[in-house]
Amino acid sequence: MQPHSSDTELINRAKAADPSALSQIYERYSPAIYRYIFYRVRDPELAEDLRAEVFLRMLEGMDRYEDRGWPISAWLYRIARDRTIDTLRRKYRRMRLPLEEWNETCEGPDIILSVQLDYEELRQSINLLTESQRQVILLRFMGELSVQEVAKRLGRTEGAVKALQYRGLQTLARILRNNATPQHVAA
Repeated sequence: MQPHSSDTELINRAKAADPSALSQIYERYSPAIYRYIFYRVRDPELAEDLRAEVFLRMLEGMDRYEDRGWPISAWLYRIARDRTIDTLRRKYRRMRLPLEEWNETCEGPDIILSVQLDYEELRQSINLLTESQRQVILLRFMGELSVQEVAKRLGRTEGAVKALQYRGLQTLARILRNNATPQHVAA
């Protein structure tokens, strides 16, 4: 087994159905893909299922994958993003919370609702960022990756990642600040 194979080498070996290459890809990228998905779905079991789907899709599409010099992680994050969005759309369409469940919780419904509203506001605010800004913010802060790691995974320069992070955080702060100020309704 080759511990430090390049992405290009791993892809070529994986296309040749080398099980050790597929294992190395999984071991190298699986934890970060899980964190990325978990941040978005906030459900450990669902995040595990989606991570499995990502790597299944990778296996199914490996023979069609074209190496264009981008890291394989960019492809994996794209698959993760698409699967997560599809799942969240289905989940939110079906999501209903019976009143009885509110009464059974240890915390009061006002606290749970407040936390859910805060989380939802942050999630919606992040979704207002550009796709590039959103990817950088999620990878940096939810994926806990360094600027260098994000740049490598997204196929961008470190300077571009820093600029996207700065603009994304500035925009996010402005959005949240505007949401926090009371809206005056004309009588």
